[in-house]
Amino acid sequence: MKETAYDMLYLSACAVNEIVPDTERIAHMNLEKLFQMCQFHSLTAIVCMALEYAGVADKKFIEAKSKAIRKNILLDAEREKIFDFLEQNKIWYMPLKGVILKELYPKIGMRQMSDNDILFDETYRKDVVRFMKNKGYHLKSGINAHCDEWVKEPVYNFEMHLNLFVESNEVFYHYYKHIEEKLLKANEKSYKRLFSDEDFYIYMTAHSYKHYSVGGTGLRSLLDSFVFVKEKGKHLNWDYITEQTNILGITDFEQKSRKLSMKIFINPDFEKLSFEEKQMLEFYLFSGTYGTIKNVVDNRFRTFTEQTGSTSEFGYILHRIFPPMEFYKQYFPFFYQHKFLLPIGWGFRMFRGVIFRRKRIKLSLIHISEPTRQAEI
Repeated sequence: MKETAYDMLYLSACAVNEIVPDTERIAHMNLEKLFQMCQFHSLTAIVCMALEYAGVADKKFIEAKSKAIRKNILLDAEREKIFDFLEQNKIWYMPLKGVILKELYPKIGMRQMSDNDILFDETYRKDVVRFMKNKGYHLKSGINAHCDEWVKEPVYNFEMHLNLFVESNEVFYHYYKHIEEKLLKANEKSYKRLFSDEDFYIYMTAHSYKHYSVGGTGLRSLLDSFVFVKEKGKHLNWDYITEQTNILGITDFEQKSRKLSMKIFINPDFEKLSFEEKQMLEFYLFSGTYGTIKNVVDNRFRTFTEQTGSTSEFGYILHRIFPPMEFYKQYFPFFYQHKFLLPIGWGFRMFRGVIFRRKRIKLSLIHISEPTRQAEI
């Protein structure tokens, strides 16, 4: 698997730098395993383009690339309809993450999109909910305090954010609580808002760290960092960035992940990486786009132990079944607001888990029986 992961990294580096890969090296690759690894990291389209540079046409890769391009085009068109509604109703809004980053990649579809994230003025949440329902969308997981995830066939998925981080992540939540005060106008007549390049990079890094420290995050996060810094790095105010990452407590992560991304995508020579850098890279490579259940369980168990002083597996399981009220405030606001109905909330969560998340629960129980500690990066 490690060899396949490194093949994926090498081809991604070739594609993003528009370099023809070594055909002899490709000849020794297992394309079936490579495809599976790329799907795990949402890098199938970019690797397909690298293969095509070398004259290799693989049916599975080409189909995945075509789907990625089609999805990007459909999301772009649908997003403009949402923006038009927000403009007409004088609601400020800001596209986030991949919506901006995909434009920095050399070719359309190279940066695969699972969804589009949009921050908007939460004062108008009811108006946005009404609009999305009228457009045929439905909520994927119900109303929560952080964002509403709207889905519609065939490929539409929009996360409409009320805030950028959940309350349980106190430092990040309070830093971004009133972020609209720092945003820039796209133009004088528009309600569209944008981060400065520095603030976009800081948010992008904070978002990556959130995933990295909970369930892990994949190679695409490092690739996004490389693409952004390659395009904008010379003009960024790095003193300001360091000042703000100090406030967020992620300076060490930012510097190490940026250094690593520059090393592996400019000239992917893995033998020149330090031991610590190889550890960090392998954590990315084996976490996948959205992390793994094992990483989530390990980190949650570690946090539980630090907060309670207990290493009891049974105690941890009880904590997960009956979480603190902050959990309900964020993910089940109805039960938080109507605390006398909390026993029904417990039953609802258990019923939902048994019906819809049986596999996830089973894997969580397997991993909690042998909790491991990832090396501190």
